[in-house]
Amino acid sequence: MYTSGRYLVQFDPYTKRHYIKNIAKRYSDRQWQATQKAIEFVLGHIEQHILTDKAETIHASDAGRIIKLYFRVAGTKDSAKGSGNRAVVFLDDKLCVARVLLIYSKEEICEPNETAKWQKIIDDQFPEIMRKFSGR
Repeated sequence: MYTSGRYLVQFDPYTKRHYIKNIAKRYSDRQWQATQKAIEFVLGHIEQHILTDKAETIHASDAGRIIKLYFRVAGTKDSAKGSGNRAVVFLDDKLCVARVLLIYSKEEICEPNETAKWQKIIDDQFPEIMRKFSGR
């Protein structure tokens, strides 16, 4: 069940303590604040963006969806996808909540097996969410 309503966006404490801190160090506070507001806007209206190349559904079940959102840091010239910046988000479609689990750049989590690496982090840090998709 997907909703057409606006999502409440929450940044998980884990992602604030880890990769956001690293990304924020590389850019000015103003750039990161603008970037975070843009991410919040996009996630608040995710149904409009899921149909574009800015977001993709990774897992879906009756419990919700896990999506990967591509974004660029404000003031940079890269495209969202080309920037290497990603957000992994749990969408609770029943409660209309977008919970940002992980924000990273390819400098922190890189090839080979980028997907396997971030999925392991999500599985380790958020087993209660991953159980909703794995049937464990």
